[in-house]
Amino acid sequence: MELGSTYLAVQAKKCPVFDGIGIESLPALFACLGARRRHLAKGDALMRSGDRADRIGILLSGALSVSTYDLEGRRTIIKRIGPTEIVAAAQSLSGAEAMSVDVEADEDSDVLLVKTERILSPCENACMFHARLVRNIMRTLAAKTLELNRKIEILSHRSTQDRLMAYLRSVAQQKGTDEFDIPFDRQQLADYLCVERSALSAEISRLSKLGLITSLKNHFTLRRAV
Repeated sequence: MELGSTYLAVQAKKCPVFDGIGIESLPALFACLGARRRHLAKGDALMRSGDRADRIGILLSGALSVSTYDLEGRRTIIKRIGPTEIVAAAQSLSGAEAMSVDVEADEDSDVLLVKTERILSPCENACMFHARLVRNIMRTLAAKTLELNRKIEILSHRSTQDRLMAYLRSVAQQKGTDEFDIPFDRQQLADYLCVERSALSAEISRLSKLGLITSLKNHFTLRRAV
C-alpha cells in the first residue's frame, strides 16, 4: 500500500502522535520521516533484541507484545501494544544502539515505521509538522511511563493472588467498571505477571469458587474487594 494512500492517512490520523496534523498533510510528513508500512502475520517479529534502535513503530491495526526472553527461553511480557500506540520510542530516542526487547505480533498487524533521525533532524519542507509531532510523542512517552509505574507496583506484590488482583483492580480503575476484558490470554497474562501459568490458573479457579471474581477466557468481573 502506498504511503500517500487515503486509507493509510485515515488510519494514521487515529493515532495520538498525529494529533493536530491535518490528514491532508500526512503524506508529506510520511515522506519527510522516511516512513514505510510493514504488515506482520501473527507470530512475526517487528523487532528483535540486538536489532538497531533506529526506528519508531506506530501500530495502525492489530496487536503487538513487547517481551524479553531469559537464557532458557522463558518469556516475560513487558507491555501489550494496541492500535494507535507507539513502540520502541523510548529506546530509539534515548540514543541506544540496539533494542533490548523483542516486539512480536499477537495477531495480523499493520505498522508504520519512521526513522528516528528524521524526527530529531526534520527537513525544511515539513518542519511545521515536526514541532507538533515531537510534542505528541513526548506526551505519549509520559503516559507510558505512568503505565510502567503501574506495572512495577503490580509486580511488587509477592504472591500470585496479590499480583493478579492488583492487575485486575488496575484494569477496572482504568475502564471505570468492574466488568471488563483484558488484552491477554492465560499464558500471556502469566507472562505479564511473571508467574507460572499453572499457578495463575489455580488462583483464578480458587478466587472464582470463593465468589470474589468471575472469568470466562479474557472476560473478568470483580465481585468485591480482596
